[in-house]
Amino acid sequence: MAKRFFRVETADRPDLAAIGSISQLDVKGYAFPKIFPLMPVTEHSGMITVAPAGLTASKGTKGRANGTALSGSTITPVDVDWAVYRYEGRGKLYENDGAAYASAEAADNAGAEEAQRLAWNKVEDGAFAKVFNATRYAAASTLTNHSVVKILQQKAKSLRKYGKPTLVMTTNAWLDFCEIPEIRYRLEKLAGAGNDTGFIMTDIEKVRAAVSTFMGFNDVVLFDSEIVGTSYDDCVAVMGLRPEAKDNAVNVAKSKATYGWTPVYIPEGAPADKPFDMRSWYDDDNKCNVYDAEAYLEPIEALSGAVAMCKFDSAYTEYPTTVVNNEINTGT
Repeated sequence: MAKRFFRVETADRPDLAAIGSISQLDVKGYAFPKIFPLMPVTEHSGMITVAPAGLTASKGTKGRANGTALSGSTITPVDVDWAVYRYEGRGKLYENDGAAYASAEAADNAGAEEAQRLAWNKVEDGAFAKVFNATRYAAASTLTNHSVVKILQQKAKSLRKYGKPTLVMTTNAWLDFCEIPEIRYRLEKLAGAGNDTGFIMTDIEKVRAAVSTFMGFNDVVLFDSEIVGTSYDDCVAVMGLRPEAKDNAVNVAKSKATYGWTPVYIPEGAPADKPFDMRSWYDDDNKCNVYDAEAYLEPIEALSGAVAMCKFDSAYTEYPTTVVNNEINTGT
């Protein structure tokens, strides 16, 4: 006998909001909170005054004579307007598919997660477009053959006023990046030193950590190409980011130059980690359960100078090595 279909109740569903809680974003692999840390707000728009880029290269005065005015360098805070937008998703579960779920709770969870992922994916796509755009791509530096690490480190040094150096790219670009001979050589050498050659193909977290280590970067952040598309799979962004902003984006932005953040509207009295309003209802015409998710947020780019775009060269050749006293050297 076929299982009975669980017809969902028509109601607000705060019990389903936890599935899309902010704490789950890292678990589900989204990149935007690492680049645009979440900032709970109780209004739909506003303005925030934040710290400008520091680390001035200007110089002070030596040997000033008495009575001569001391010139100064003005620090000008940055005013940033922000506004949140409604992001929505709808998950549907048809009656003839209901037998796949063991219980009404399991069916509800599946429908709610589908709705929330649709909304999160739209946010992810918008955040990606803030970093990767035609203007930056047109001005991008080429990662020339055998100089990839050097160029990326130079870009990172130029962005240190914005935070810790971070590589940002798509998952497709990451695969190509790891196949650049100069990068692959260093990965293989690190793997061999640790007797862990298998990690190169099997453990993406270890590879990301290895790349960060030998290049002197704090992190590698990946956007899923299946979500954000393939238009920028041939480039990588070097960014200065503030990982500490994850815990308090407002205070960090007001004390140190910060690339951006994501205002997330949380109604007064609502849990700060659950941005979604959830509603379920049964569609009689289509004979399906419907789950609607709605949240108000928007990634905001505050200091555009925190990004330097680089694109891959047309082709790469094997990284040159020499053998001296039985030791492999790169010559760099």
